[in-house]
Amino acid sequence: MDSAYHAMDESLVSRKTYKYDLMRGAFRGVLATGASTFSLFIAIRYFHAGDGTKSLIAAAPFIGMFLSLVLVHYVSNSGLKKSVCGAVPALIAGLCLLCSAWAGRLEYFVLFVVLAYVSLNAMVPFLTSIYTDNYPASRRGAFYSKPLLLTVALSALFSFGASRALDMDIGYYPLVFAFLGVCGLGKAFAVFSMPSKTIEKGSFNNNNPFSNLKYAAQDRVFGYVLFTWFIMGFANLWTQPLRVDYVTSKAYGIEGSAFFVAMITAVIPDAMRLLFIPFWARLFDRMNFIALRMILNVIFGMGIGLYFLTREPAVIALGSALIGIGFAGGSIAWGLWVTKYAPPGKAAAYMSVHVSLTGVRGALGPMIGFWAVNQIGPVNMGLLSCGMMVLATAMLIPEIGLGKRQTSP
Repeated sequence: MDSAYHAMDESLVSRKTYKYDLMRGAFRGVLATGASTFSLFIAIRYFHAGDGTKSLIAAAPFIGMFLSLVLVHYVSNSGLKKSVCGAVPALIAGLCLLCSAWAGRLEYFVLFVVLAYVSLNAMVPFLTSIYTDNYPASRRGAFYSKPLLLTVALSALFSFGASRALDMDIGYYPLVFAFLGVCGLGKAFAVFSMPSKTIEKGSFNNNNPFSNLKYAAQDRVFGYVLFTWFIMGFANLWTQPLRVDYVTSKAYGIEGSAFFVAMITAVIPDAMRLLFIPFWARLFDRMNFIALRMILNVIFGMGIGLYFLTREPAVIALGSALIGIGFAGGSIAWGLWVTKYAPPGKAAAYMSVHVSLTGVRGALGPMIGFWAVNQIGPVNMGLLSCGMMVLATAMLIPEIGLGKRQTSP
């Protein structure tokens, strides 16, 4: 099945992958803000959802990430191309979002939104494996950054336009989610069109879909970085839905409009990401990875600490801007770092471990976060999260000397 792939020279493979990845990045930008902002906003403002429902919506992308470990296992001996494996979940997501647009009741809206974002995020390891195969190691950050810029730009534009529409009439939300569904179908087409090899066989023990977790134990450096990332990532992700709730809910005294919520949670951080992605992409290709990760941790910690420090919009906006700068580099590091650690042929396997652990902390984080903020308040949540990120950064100091490891081709 790889004959057509091998018939192309390396530069043609890279160019064709890049072409369709630009398309994927554009559709992903719209879909990302649908998950992070508008799904929660509609659940809170239109359907008056409770904390449990909000937690489930916020956890949906991370449940998908966790299930990616199982998905990669069950398709590893299917003989399917990686592009097909990545396109099918995006197709399911698009169809579910179209259904959510006309659901009409909270239970159905939540069901389809959750299914959509579970599916959409289960495909990540296949994309990373395609990048590993198709992009030269010395330029992966550069290739990856351009579609990411489109993702961020379209996310900001869609956030602005959709929020203005919902401020005029929140009853327009079915049109917003119908557009999200169309973008899901577009993303499926873009991924399907990428040149790709078949998924590697033998990455998993056929009797145990979780057997690839062994790499976290067998590869000491990989496992240790994953552990520190878990601490930092949990501190980040348990506050992520709270950032929307903090400026939306009556409980905290801000109760912003749809435009204000979109500006704080999407437009400002996305604008910062847009400005800083090329900078971080260059650093990813050239800099010691551990040092890069430490710098990003500190920026995230400062941003989250400021965001929950006060109800003052200017301070919240500054925190949001720092979070956006952190995400500019964090998106590149998160999506590509395993290409520096995975042995040849194991990129999908290593990435599935990383993505599934992100799924664990992302799924548990919102539930614990909504409980914890009721116990200690938003200011202490911000300070605690900042402290956890400082701890994760300090733990990486002994690993700086190993930060230039590069094993994938």
